[in-house]
Amino acid sequence: MNSAKVAEGIENLNRTIELRPGYDDAMAYLNLMYREKADIECGNPAARVRDEKIADKLVDKVLAVKKARAETQPGAPK
Repeated sequence: MNSAKVAEGIENLNRTIELRPGYDDAMAYLNLMYREKADIECGNPAARVRDEKIADKLVDKVLAVKKARAETQPGAPK
């Protein structure tokens, strides 16, 4: 029922990240969209696992972006 909206959300967020590669909020929302997609595809275990792996990689990417940003802030520990 919501699969078209989820697909549209994923497409829009991917485009946003193309335009702003370090936009961690978009990555975080994309993670959530892939988790929603995994829930929708519960009848297809392979697709569900694939979507969850993509979501997990996005979480790692968000953390890396946030860490890199924190290290460049004035007063950051060295």
